[in-house]
Amino acid sequence: MRRQPVISLSLFLARPNHTAELAPATTRTYMPANITIKNEFASVTISPDAGASLRSFKVNKGGTQYELLSGGDNAHEPTELPHGEGSFVMAPWVNRIRDGRLVTPDGIHELPMNQPPHAIHGLVRDRVWTVKSSTENSLELEITLAEPWPYAGKVEYSLVLEGSSLVQTMGLIADENETQPFPGSVGWHPWFNITLGSESVIAKADVHKQWELRDMGTASGKLEVTSITERLQKGTHFAVREVDGCFLINPGGGAVLKWPELTMTMTGSETITHFMFFSPEHALCVEPQTCTVDAAQLADKGHADTGHVLVDRENPLIATTTWSWE
Repeated sequence: MRRQPVISLSLFLARPNHTAELAPATTRTYMPANITIKNEFASVTISPDAGASLRSFKVNKGGTQYELLSGGDNAHEPTELPHGEGSFVMAPWVNRIRDGRLVTPDGIHELPMNQPPHAIHGLVRDRVWTVKSSTENSLELEITLAEPWPYAGKVEYSLVLEGSSLVQTMGLIADENETQPFPGSVGWHPWFNITLGSESVIAKADVHKQWELRDMGTASGKLEVTSITERLQKGTHFAVREVDGCFLINPGGGAVLKWPELTMTMTGSETITHFMFFSPEHALCVEPQTCTVDAAQLADKGHADTGHVLVDRENPLIATTTWSWE
């Protein structure tokens, strides 16, 4: 049975002017607001007006509540996600595109370089999303792709708490009037807390190889087993700035984050082919995504295992990441 949302997008009802003989017509002013979904095991706060970002992810274990996301205990301005906090979605591309050169079947398109020399993390992480539906434990949103993206389409995003799991699904969908296939990818960029109160997190992942990144994070096309690959396979701590790399996942593989207080497992649909690991000073980013860095350019040069796909009206890109804890 569908239940009413815990919090929904707010509308402010203006009070009529009772001092006037004729009161003005009632108006409605949109007021951005965060939305919280919850069940007995967790609560998740989302900001539709700040790129549909996650602001807080609190889970319950043994009568104690733990905040998993950096900045999750802060006040959350509903229209802005501070850098290094929460979790944001990446679409219609993930990670970096060198020089903003989007390689497509119909030629090269130039995208703005918001972190020169790269176009980075897509176009929807700071835009306003539309809420399609919400219940106590679920939320569905969507956003229409716009310029500078050269193709017509939309992104759909759903979140649902199912027991001790947060299931997130994104779909990159071509518009029914879009005649050209286009390269596409989606992913998530969470900033997890390094500690939950005691020792730092240990990261483990079923990864196969690591892509080499040169010259300010530019993908070279070289894919190899590295020392960090081997450490991730066994489980490892990361020092500050020790890792900023993209890893090919073994088929059906996932990642495990283990704090002394609890363990979280990240699994995904078969379209989730890579993890990006990044260890800044205050957090650990473990980013499930559908392709590697600059996948379209690498695929155009003949490199395999990039995760590069083309989206068209008959073939949307659908990806799911599931975060479960115990």
